[in-house]
Amino acid sequence: MRPERDNRRGATLLLLLLACGLLTALHSRSARRGEADPLSGAVRDMGLVPGQVATAHLGRWWRLSAASLLSGPRLARENAALKARVLDLAARNKSLLTAQAENDRLRRLLGFEQRAPRPLLAAQVAALKPSTTSDTLTLNRGSASGVHPQSVVLAPNGALVGQVLDVSARACGVLLLTDSASSVGALVHNHTPRGPIGLCQGDGQGNLRVTYLRSDTLLHIGDAVTTSGLGGVFPKSVPIGAVEAISVDKTRSLQTALLRPAADYDHLEEVFVIQDTLQDTAPQARPAP
Repeated sequence: MRPERDNRRGATLLLLLLACGLLTALHSRSARRGEADPLSGAVRDMGLVPGQVATAHLGRWWRLSAASLLSGPRLARENAALKARVLDLAARNKSLLTAQAENDRLRRLLGFEQRAPRPLLAAQVAALKPSTTSDTLTLNRGSASGVHPQSVVLAPNGALVGQVLDVSARACGVLLLTDSASSVGALVHNHTPRGPIGLCQGDGQGNLRVTYLRSDTLLHIGDAVTTSGLGGVFPKSVPIGAVEAISVDKTRSLQTALLRPAADYDHLEEVFVIQDTLQDTAPQARPAP
């Protein structure tokens, strides 16, 4: 078996030597004639060029992969820093918007206070509707600030809120106009020389109605309603609301107007108390005969 294997190896080696000699002769002949060497072209096309292209692709992939691996932690830190910066800017922007809204609100309050025909006392709402049986609120102003029972309270937009019910030194309770025990003379501005006058009352559920209006009185949806000034407690021309619906009681020949309140009774934060004296609201004494 061993001699046969040696013979095969010898034959293979001999064939390789003959092939090398033949290729060398062909290359020498092509060189002498100045012709292109087919062997060199085949080796270049099939081995050298593809190998160089593959090596270039491999090197580029390695450089990109290595760069990504090395820059990954740095990019993660930069991304975290950018996220923190965005959150900080968002918080600052929200704070600025809140401050701007507060500034606008205070400007509106100041503007109304300066335009008011009577001196006003600003007050904060300490408790809004603290009782479930009545529509009231508590203010942080009392007799020490000149507040007294029947003092009239206005919303920041000048609309009627109600009147002071009870007073202590540094606080007071206010009966809202929406309470069922509250009422005020109301004038409906229906685009006539003398608008109809009725009685505005609350129902304890946040609604306002003007009652005792004659059935032949012309009313329109959207008609403004203000205080009539009758009775001596509430000043004249204080906004109450606008007509939202109209109902007619034919048996009594009367109309009732449901109002859309001008004051937002459920979201009051600051109000104004009209600063007058007890003599302003008390009945005038008749001179002795």
